Amino acid sequence: MYLQSLVLLLCALYGSVFVFGKLILESAPPLFVTASRMILAALLLLLYQFIVDRKRFTLQKEHMGPVLIIGITGVYLTNAFEFWGLQYMEAGKACFLYSFAPIATAVMSYLWFSEKITLQKWMGLIIGIIGFIPLLLARGSIEDNTATFLYLSFAEWAIITAAITSSIGWLAMREVVKNRHYSSIMANATSMLFGGLLSLLHSWMIDPWDPTPISDFWPFLQWLLCLTLISNLICYNLHAELLRHFSATYLSFVGLSQPLFAALLGFCFLAETLSKAFWLSVTTVSFGLYLYYKDELKQRAPKKSPSQ
Repeated sequence: MYLQSLVLLLCALYGSVFVFGKLILESAPPLFVTASRMILAALLLLLYQFIVDRKRFTLQKEHMGPVLIIGITGVYLTNAFEFWGLQYMEAGKACFLYSFAPIATAVMSYLWFSEKITLQKWMGLIIGIIGFIPLLLARGSIEDNTATFLYLSFAEWAIITAAITSSIGWLAMREVVKNRHYSSIMANATSMLFGGLLSLLHSWMIDPWDPTPISDFWPFLQWLLCLTLISNLICYNLHAELLRHFSATYLSFVGLSQPLFAALLGFCFLAETLSKAFWLSVTTVSFGLYLYYKDELKQRAPKKSPSQ
């Protein structure tokens, strides 16, 4: 029960990131926001690891590959696409599109870890994919300012891409903390530092630095500290620790509650409202992933011996 409560807390905090993310984007561009968050969080985590457990303050050769994958996919690309797309849609919708991650995780677990996908699981995944259609067909007024490709706005493509790259990052994290027994704090800190530096370099190349890209310093600092505490210091490390007890697919499945928290906070902080298409999509996708995970639980249940 304690672990399940932590999972629910993780979902609520992740949902809040989309709302606070929209607020910080009013003061600075997406790449600089990502770079600032990740570098600050990485330095704090490295300092904590050095003080508390200096023996594990190391990065061995065998851990470098997964850490680089996490840094590029789970930190740099995920946040760059997520925060760029977040500028052009409601927080609740962005959070829901980000919930494409369970489907991406399931497919990549099948390819990466050779996890078995039964007929019922395929049915659940297909229903889940279909469930995104109503929301994708209902474009919001903010998205009307962006170009489209294959009917979807670039903002929608950006969030979906972020969900996919995030799944790659968390599968790599699972590999390094569970199978290679690397410290989750060190894995997060080193990958955040690498991804943050990539984001900073990219920001320096394309953002207007005069002398920095920050347009309003104090609101930027306020939401930067808030996001760093919630997302980087609490969520990333709590997520990594929960991967020791739950599968990546399960955590992604429960993550479907994140858009509900994002929608509630978006209403409170940003006066956002969501269409009927949003709730229809949430219901359909939840049903599809329920079918998927119900079958996974059945597969994991211990089989009784003939003598029992």
